[in-house]
Amino acid sequence: MKNIVTVLSILIASIQLSNAQSISYYPFNSQLAVSTNPTNIAWGEVRMQMNSATSALTSELGPMVTVYKTKDALYYFGGGVNVGWMSNVFNQSSILKGYYGSVGVRAYPFTSLPHLGLNFEFTPYTDSKVQTGLLRAWLGVNYHFGKNKFK
Repeated sequence: MKNIVTVLSILIASIQLSNAQSISYYPFNSQLAVSTNPTNIAWGEVRMQMNSATSALTSELGPMVTVYKTKDALYYFGGGVNVGWMSNVFNQSSILKGYYGSVGVRAYPFTSLPHLGLNFEFTPYTDSKVQTGLLRAWLGVNYHFGKNKFK
């Protein structure tokens, strides 16, 4: 329990210190994501599962790298870990559930709403023992707070 409180405290502090700049929602996967400024070269993202039972509540934490920007889109890759915050509480299993990678694009095609964007990602995923895996594809919407620093 002490580890969970520590991890949550670090997560909340890092979101505050990083000045979270973007929020995304992936409706087909029921994921909510909060990230630092994705127009920077390096940025981080935290994703939370929205429709899970308490015992299956998971989050994904990972750094991302923007590799290419145009005037209305950015391309990125990254990866991270999938953690089940309540796993140890309900069934005494490991908090670490797996690993994932991300390759995606965030496009801002609406000139009248320049902060509203669309996300598309491929995210390969494997369990923590690297025995099984799957290729996930995510489609979502995002809102970028502050100024977009495109070309």
